[in-house]
Amino acid sequence: MRKPVIALALSTSVVAAGLGSATVGIGAAGAAPISCPELPQDRIDSAIRTIAPPLPGVPWRVTAMGGSIDCTLNWVRLDTDRGTGSSPVQILLFDHQKFAGTPTPKGDAFTSVVGSNGRGQITVRFKWLNPGDPSAAPSGSADVRFQTMPQDTPQPLDPIPAQVAD
Repeated sequence: MRKPVIALALSTSVVAAGLGSATVGIGAAGAAPISCPELPQDRIDSAIRTIAPPLPGVPWRVTAMGGSIDCTLNWVRLDTDRGTGSSPVQILLFDHQKFAGTPTPKGDAFTSVVGSNGRGQITVRFKWLNPGDPSAAPSGSADVRFQTMPQDTPQPLDPIPAQVAD
């Protein structure tokens, strides 16, 4: 159990540092991670400039990236620079390496990409606090699959929970 955690930490560090190719989430039936060509840094930087910062005067920080099992839908995870576990997170979506938007208009805490089980598809896990939850232990959760679409931006295949849809 210790080796996967170390490997994930190392791959996240490598990707965040801009080294090597981007790691993809788990493929179909729990297959090994797949490597996609790394997104050009200028495209990531350009996409970040088009979205609101997580908090006034606080920048986003790239912490992970990956793609669908066929590398047509790429993603970049942004965390609040020097934030906490309950600080805003945003996911940038790239369709064939072109910025296509974000899953929700503004970032929410506890959001992550949990894998890819289909061509041109990734799964985003949204979590949220329900009344009585400690600030670092959200009990609300939903997985939403996003799919590339011909002549359109990637679309959710599942409903986005109202708690994070803002």
